[in-house]
Amino acid sequence: MPDKPPESYPLNPWPLVAVICVVLGAVVTALFGHWRLASTLIAAALLLGALLRLVLPRSVAGLLVIRRKWIDVTVMAVLGVATAAVAAIVPPN
Repeated sequence: MPDKPPESYPLNPWPLVAVICVVLGAVVTALFGHWRLASTLIAAALLLGALLRLVLPRSVAGLLVIRRKWIDVTVMAVLGVATAAVAAIVPPN
């Protein structure tokens, strides 16, 4: 099976930029010592990515498109929920 031509791949960067901005906010929050809030923000970024991949068409979802939609959404949603669960369950120091 031949590869798809490069021009067939979606290139819209904005949905991914939105997710990365939330992750950067989490990194800054972690630098100030608020690891639980930072973990929750990372979970929110993953869930935002899953939501954007679910509702946006392939041409608009851009760089969030990796595999089939159901795989992308499932992986990001499971990782987001797992990260949120860990942030909520781990006791503070």
